[in-house]
Amino acid sequence: MKNLYDIVIIGGGIVGCSAAYYASKEGKKVLLIEKDSIASHASGFAYGGITPHVGLKDDDPYNQISQYSYELHKTLAEEIPEISGIDYGYRTYPNFELSLNENDENELRAIYKNHSASGIYEWYSKSDLKKIDSRLGPNVTSALATKLSSGVEPYKLTFALGMAAEKKGIEILNSEVKEIDFENDGSVKVSTLNKDIFSENVLVAAGPWSSNFSSWFGFEIPIKPLKGQILRLKSDQIIENGFHWGPNYVTTKQDGLIWAGTTEEDAGFDENPSNFGLISIMESLVTVFPFLENSELVLQTACLRPLAVDKSPVLSKSNNGNLFLASGTGRQGILLGPAMGKLSVDSMLSKNTSISIKPFSHERFF
Repeated sequence: MKNLYDIVIIGGGIVGCSAAYYASKEGKKVLLIEKDSIASHASGFAYGGITPHVGLKDDDPYNQISQYSYELHKTLAEEIPEISGIDYGYRTYPNFELSLNENDENELRAIYKNHSASGIYEWYSKSDLKKIDSRLGPNVTSALATKLSSGVEPYKLTFALGMAAEKKGIEILNSEVKEIDFENDGSVKVSTLNKDIFSENVLVAAGPWSSNFSSWFGFEIPIKPLKGQILRLKSDQIIENGFHWGPNYVTTKQDGLIWAGTTEEDAGFDENPSNFGLISIMESLVTVFPFLENSELVLQTACLRPLAVDKSPVLSKSNNGNLFLASGTGRQGILLGPAMGKLSVDSMLSKNTSISIKPFSHERFF
């Protein structure tokens, strides 16, 4: 007799664990396959910011999935800690997009002008910012603050989602997928190092390694790793709000450390921290918060984020059978993870999705 599941999920990051949790709420028989351990890659070493991209139009697909996932996070924050027993540090706080030069300020002012009626954004002059945080450096000239902002400790969140799903009945298998085949009865066979598994539906949520599954999807998956490094710093002071400038960010997390990043490196599958990461992050950081120059480095991490060629998520179905893909979240994996998981599950169960997933299909690349 076949070892048959309703849904098999390949990948134990934020997307895979979110999908597992939402599938468990549907009462489905689910198996999550992870070759290493839950949150052992990008989802465990990300920044954990949950701030929808500023300045997008209401009908922009990326804006819609960001806003949808932001709302899902709020609901999860009420459910998951109670089910899993894990407080993953969810908190809301204003996020300040800082300008350090005239070009930055012009771009942020344009966003504020175009979206001022939404009530989401507020403009802060240099003197206004000094009232928010007097430690900001002299190069900071102004900021656009967004009220739609929160954050988590990403490892704890991902682990909590996996644990909550497991408590609701899903199974977890630590193994590597070697082969995928499509059976005559419509099921999908997933061959691992341990055994063959059969499922009505299979979801690949393997981050930057999703491209390794291209041959089974019937198209080349245009996703590559984007390396990012983060510093965790010890200081006798904290940073209560979230601050962003360019690709960089900083805030104090639940562990009491100041988390600062990040790099954007095309470095293949190298997950090792480097002096380049340390130096580039610190140089940028002390421009914004000079007091951190004397902070103590507690931990430096690096992770590989799945980046699609057009920097937009990929939610799609194989050209062959009931094989689905959810990846390509780039730097927004923690923000978008719940939406990616839920939309995938709703799609494979032929339920109406809360937002259209058509703009995220692989067909846009061909």
